[in-house]
Amino acid sequence: MKDIVLKIADNNLDKELTSIAFDSSYLAVAKDKYKGECYKLFNIKPHEANILKQICLSLGFDCAVSRETIMCNCEYTDCLIFATISQLQKLIKKLKQQPFRLKLVADLLQQSIQNKLEQLDIRNYTFDWSKPYIMGIVNATPDSFSDGGQYDPVEHAIKLVNYGADIIDIGGESTRPDAIVISTEEEINRVIPVIKQIRQKRIDIPISVDTRNFETAKLAIEAGADIINDVSGLDYDKNLYDYVVKNNIPTIVMHSNKVPAVQENFSNLDIVEQVYFDLNTKINKLLESGMDRRNIIIDIGIGFGKSKESNFELLKRIREFDSLNVPMLLGISRKSFIRNEFNINCNDADIPTALYSSMLKNVNIHRVHNVKLTKQYLDFSSKII
Repeated sequence: MKDIVLKIADNNLDKELTSIAFDSSYLAVAKDKYKGECYKLFNIKPHEANILKQICLSLGFDCAVSRETIMCNCEYTDCLIFATISQLQKLIKKLKQQPFRLKLVADLLQQSIQNKLEQLDIRNYTFDWSKPYIMGIVNATPDSFSDGGQYDPVEHAIKLVNYGADIIDIGGESTRPDAIVISTEEEINRVIPVIKQIRQKRIDIPISVDTRNFETAKLAIEAGADIINDVSGLDYDKNLYDYVVKNNIPTIVMHSNKVPAVQENFSNLDIVEQVYFDLNTKINKLLESGMDRRNIIIDIGIGFGKSKESNFELLKRIREFDSLNVPMLLGISRKSFIRNEFNINCNDADIPTALYSSMLKNVNIHRVHNVKLTKQYLDFSSKII
């Protein structure tokens, strides 16, 4: 049996109603009827959906289902629930008394409407997610697409801390399109000395290591790093997965179609739901393995094997990822979809990067090259948005 998944629905009601095979003859009326907060449930059995719809109607709101549901002519249906928070709380209470998997639906709805992220404490820093935090990028690589080999990594890290970075992210392998894959030994030689030198200077800021290799990650943590940032979403190295779970290390889990990134066209798919399902599966697997939820951070993987159109669609609908109930990191800094949109080079992309970052209110950590400019934009936007 397929697992039930809950997600905040797309604001495009036409699209969402069509996607669940809703009765097309009723579509025009439904658009006006179904307004307000909307949640989408995937993989509901017809008998479960019929009970769910009847309870919703009894409470004064509706649940849209496939037109085949009433006769049980489909194996599964997706459902759209349109209700206020007060109405959802009444629904949750009733669903907890129902059979089949409706108690699970109640739990998923309860978790989503509460949506309170757990505080993360690292060293002397507290991340309570009441504001957006900034992760400064330090590339210990000669071939990074934006600034490879242009500075001393340790000095650059210190500069980013002085500009207001809350976390420093150190990487030794470029993940730009067509980048050369380096050995783990080379990655270690690039990254570990930088971490050690930063700690020797008594800089206590949380450090993230950008790696998909267990050996690099383990040595980095031993050298003074605090967070693992894995662009493969813990798919590349099983030993790394086991390591972060066993030691409950704060980990950034990214969605990626290719590492290093290779451009592919996903315009014929709903990219948001594809990424959402992947991250939801990874989160649940980590929790079942014993990982503390507060140590899981997600990244939707802008630019990693996704088209420009897919990148913008993910940013446009980024609020839908709130229902995963874990903090989100976003890395759009100097990415090619921004540079191509404005026909500019890497350094000139810092302003649109900071602008986009300041517009996205659902992001908890912004991973950027230009910390100073991003902080200025975020501080300004907090005064007016």
